[in-house]
Amino acid sequence: MLVVNLLRKGFKMAKVTPNPAKAALRTEIAARIAALTTEEKKRQSEIVYEKVINHPWYKSANRISLYMSTDQEINTAPIISHIKARGGSAFVPQYAGGIMRMLKLEDKDENAMPLTRHGIAQHSKDQIREDAVESGGLDLVIAPGVAFAKTGERCGHGGGYYDKFISNLRSNPQTAPKVIAVAFDCQVVDHVPTNEQDQKVDAVLFAE
Repeated sequence: MLVVNLLRKGFKMAKVTPNPAKAALRTEIAARIAALTTEEKKRQSEIVYEKVINHPWYKSANRISLYMSTDQEINTAPIISHIKARGGSAFVPQYAGGIMRMLKLEDKDENAMPLTRHGIAQHSKDQIREDAVESGGLDLVIAPGVAFAKTGERCGHGGGYYDKFISNLRSNPQTAPKVIAVAFDCQVVDHVPTNEQDQKVDAVLFAE
């Protein structure tokens, strides 16, 4: 019952103890991404897009959560357009008051979203949108992150939002969606430091 209540209310960010190894990895990956040209980011994003839309988990999914990308991430805008064009439902995070909810993107929402202080586009607080968890769950999660291992370990941005989100979804294995990460080549490393709260992803798609 506790898990259900958490799902209904959103995902409150827990206090996270800084991990020096993760902090060092985040700094290293940020430098690698900063070294990529705009053309290279576009090239890799296009390759990853093709991998996503041709992946069997994506093809069989109708309700998909992903994220509004920044210029430091694989461009998710074409994936959002593809989901909508084939009649699917796309859900993206809204962060407010330490809580993350996954809200549906309605027509033209992405063109009018305010930016958070971190430069992330999201629904405004007064927009009423369908919450994925409250209204039937998800078929697939396309998760952001800083660094990934090919074996599925993930290093996020440090807030713990997605780890909590994925953990709650996986509390019922019968309805748990698959989780895919998309990344630039330089975000894929041999080893990602993790702890017991960290959630692995089921696949990492990158432009190798």
